[in-house]
Amino acid sequence: MRILIPMMLLASAICLAGNNVLIFNYDQVDLIYDAALGDSIDTGYWVEQTLLSLGDTVDSGTTLPADLSSYDAVFMMMGMYTC
Repeated sequence: MRILIPMMLLASAICLAGNNVLIFNYDQVDLIYDAALGDSIDTGYWVEQTLLSLGDTVDSGTTLPADLSSYDAVFMMMGMYTC
C-alpha cells in the first residue's frame, strides 16, 4: 500500500489534473481492513481518493466500456495478493 499511493500521485501528475479517469475495479470482493478509516476497502479506494484530491474526474466500475476514448487514463485494479 505504501508504494501504491506515490505511484498514483506520479501517474496523476503525468496525466495532469482535471482529466477524466476510469478505475476498472475487477475484484470488488477482495477487501482489506484500513485502520485509518476503521472499515474495509477495495483495491481502488485510495487510488480514487488520490485522483479526486488532485482534481481529476473519476468513474469507477466493474466492467470496461466498449469505448475508452473519452478517458485520459484507465487504471486497472486486479485485486491484492493475500496469503
